Amino acid sequence: MKEDSSGPLPHLLRPEVHWSRATGYLKLGMFKQARAELSGLPNELPWSKQKKSMLLEIFQGLKNWKEMQKIAYELRMEFPQESGWWVMDAYATRRSLSIEQARGILLEALVHNYDDALIRYNLACYACQLGSPGECLDFLKEAVKRDERYKAMALADEDLKGVQAALREMGWSE
Repeated sequence: MKEDSSGPLPHLLRPEVHWSRATGYLKLGMFKQARAELSGLPNELPWSKQKKSMLLEIFQGLKNWKEMQKIAYELRMEFPQESGWWVMDAYATRRSLSIEQARGILLEALVHNYDDALIRYNLACYACQLGSPGECLDFLKEAVKRDERYKAMALADEDLKGVQAALREMGWSE
């Protein structure tokens, strides 16, 4: 392999090397460099999924909600059974478009991931923010039925301030 003083030529590196470098840059908050390393990864699975996943983190770090939303949408279309992509799409959509549109994404997500606690928890947050405390409490109860950890989270979540007194009255504690 031909090398110069800066090391191996970038196009000759194995995908694992690009991934390792991109991960390191991301951890350091060096988003431009992380994104550049991602360009060295192949566009087929599993690398394409990993690349998009890291792009989500990069765009979130940059607060580039529109680009984050585009990537999350692609991932949820390609992998609808993976609830995290739906949640990421809703997260970015809330910030780039509206909370109502984000809510719609999560309601659609329930069709593909009916028993998912995280989707229900996020729907509770959106309901609370949209002034629907009853709906919020219903979604929270369903989320907690599926995963008890959401009890403590709900009591500390800024999005749920409007129902936290009711949660404490129901006997929820941190």
